[in-house]
Amino acid sequence: MIWIFYCSFRTQESIFTGKIIPALEGFTFNNYIKILSVTDFPRYFVNSIKISSLVTIISLIISIFGAYGLSRYDIKGKKIIILGIFSTQMFPQVLILIPLFLVIFSLNLMDSILGIVLTQLILVLPFCLWMLKGYFDTIPIDLDNAAEIDGSNLIQQLIYVILPIAEPGIMVVAFYSFVVSWSDYLIVSVISQSQNTATLTLIISRLSSSLLIRWGQVCAVATLTIVPTLILFAFVQKRLIKGLTAGALKE
Repeated sequence: MIWIFYCSFRTQESIFTGKIIPALEGFTFNNYIKILSVTDFPRYFVNSIKISSLVTIISLIISIFGAYGLSRYDIKGKKIIILGIFSTQMFPQVLILIPLFLVIFSLNLMDSILGIVLTQLILVLPFCLWMLKGYFDTIPIDLDNAAEIDGSNLIQQLIYVILPIAEPGIMVVAFYSFVVSWSDYLIVSVISQSQNTATLTLIISRLSSSLLIRWGQVCAVATLTIVPTLILFAFVQKRLIKGLTAGALKE
């Protein structure tokens, strides 16, 4: 990551000299200027934000209610359901790409934000459900019973009692959903057909597929793509660590 950031400020000739510290004229800001002014980077950036945010919000809503139900209620065949949900993670994306394409095509959602969001949800939901189900299992059910005695309904129990306690686990799920959607290339490359739905991962691919690869510009785009996830991680780092280590120690 440091080398990518460093090369984003170097000229094409400077990168191929093999010198770690080139002459002063080997440094430039033109890589960022061209990326921001010549390409459609701002549009791709906005598309990535929209898609990743929608995937994160929808996956949180579905996984919270789904995981809470699997954790608190004796559902017939619950173990089989959980195994079935998590077993979908064992299949590589390439194997399910054609079925996903056919489903999205039949729904007339090709080249749409909604189509990309739906397909990416298939990638993130199994882990989110599994993660939150395990986290809800560590929360004593006595809290639910106490809230019910106080007159709270199911939604109030979940919002005011369970979710504040489960905040670290929820932050892990939200961060995971955002990062997976933000860095996804395979799904977007198939569903997206125009610049209206293209994301940052596509512009990196397009810069790298030309006959003459402008490595300085590629590094500039990679740097601008990495920065949002680093900023997000900086804000949620403590909660992520707490969420990932939950259940490691028991009294």
